[in-house]
Amino acid sequence: MRMRTAFTAGLSLVAGLAMFAADRTRSQTTQTVSAEAFVRSLSEQERAAALRPLDDGERTKWIFTRDARPGLYIRDMDVDTKRAALTLTDAFLSTAGREQWRLIRTIEAMNAVHEKERGTTPPTYGDDLYAVFFFGLPTDSAWAFQIEGHHFVLNAACVDGVVTVTPAFTGSFPAMADSGADKGKRPLGAAVEVAFALAKSLDDAQRKAARIMDATPADVMWAVGSDAKEPDMRGVMRDTMTDAQKKLIDKLLATHAGLLDEGVGRAQLREWREKFGGKLAFAFVGETELDKAHYYRLTSPCFTIEYDSTNADASHVHCVWSDPHTNFGGDALRTHLKSAHAK
Repeated sequence: MRMRTAFTAGLSLVAGLAMFAADRTRSQTTQTVSAEAFVRSLSEQERAAALRPLDDGERTKWIFTRDARPGLYIRDMDVDTKRAALTLTDAFLSTAGREQWRLIRTIEAMNAVHEKERGTTPPTYGDDLYAVFFFGLPTDSAWAFQIEGHHFVLNAACVDGVVTVTPAFTGSFPAMADSGADKGKRPLGAAVEVAFALAKSLDDAQRKAARIMDATPADVMWAVGSDAKEPDMRGVMRDTMTDAQKKLIDKLLATHAGLLDEGVGRAQLREWREKFGGKLAFAFVGETELDKAHYYRLTSPCFTIEYDSTNADASHVHCVWSDPHTNFGGDALRTHLKSAHAK
């Protein structure tokens, strides 16, 4: 009971085992209904580009740069399929997550305009340069969905009604919209404000523990190629923090988890809460100013959430959520594939 009480502030998203059980037993989740609508919307040509078997190798491949990629691009979808693809993506996100996704696409569209003015072809920026794959069928007990493009990647998997979305990646360049109706808005701004508040609250000993490297890294380190890497628990441990600091680290995790649909968020954090008792570490390197290089990391024994703003005069930001036990459906999907798809 002490652990549950300690995590009350800012973590309502992950509370309630009974609610999680209800989500798990629902036969028609929002994600499944949206997945069925997406698959129904596909023309024969679109099906050939978007649909793959569950055990297809593309399911565990991803990039977040502006490179060309396989799959069905949003730009190549008809109106109904585009609407269904965006609805399916939204189904894994909360209201805050959908707004972040909209802002990322808005900045990509702004970059596309600048790129066109420079005469760059073919385009490498654009709010429609996101490709999707659907693995398996939504009527099966296990299926997966991937949407991937510059600064937004979501790898979703559903196994027996439980949905996870790791590895997930967001980013923005520039970090803030610099024109239009969204001028001044930062797609990844909410969490870094909390991280700054927590970093500023650390005493000298805590600050030394939080500084886990001599300088800010060039990029996040739990992204492509590190999907199976175990978490690194260096940093300031939550159980050594003051009550005020505990509220801040709880709020920081809740801000990240709050970008996900509520049911998805609970499933994503279930192992952390039940098996590891909410154990968390906080690391921070750099300056607590938006225009100076900074990096922070939230680590548990099962997942890593990290954020960096270290390139282009600290105006290029990345954030990744990785969990080797749930990435691409993780242990649950591996067990399903072994039993149902063994060759």
